[in-house]
Amino acid sequence: MGKKKSSGGIGSLILKIVKIAVFIFLLANFCWNGKPLWKNVIPSDESSFEKSEKALKEEKEKVRKMMKEASENAEKTAKKAVNETKKAAEDAKDSIKEKTSSATGITEEDEKEIEKILEKELNKK
Repeated sequence: MGKKKSSGGIGSLILKIVKIAVFIFLLANFCWNGKPLWKNVIPSDESSFEKSEKALKEEKEKVRKMMKEASENAEKTAKKAVNETKKAAEDAKDSIKEKTSSATGITEEDEKEIEKILEKELNKK
């Protein structure tokens, strides 16, 4: 008297499977922002590839700008160093001329040789 019979075990299982399939079908066709919901939830390969490509291009441009600025700064620094070296060499040459004219031990020939050596060194740089 108190026993319940199962209500068709296989029939209810099939009904549950059909309900789940209909629910998934309706959910898959629900649109958000003009796209099916599943495309918004799971990004497609194309959109993720495009986003990563865009990000790489932006980073590449930033690196390119930084490299250009660094090379310009290095070039300016090198020119400044060369100019300062030339100026220091000319100052040294002038001070040698002043000291040699007052010193009695250096002749004019030695002075000309020193000038040639200094000019040679200046032209190397």
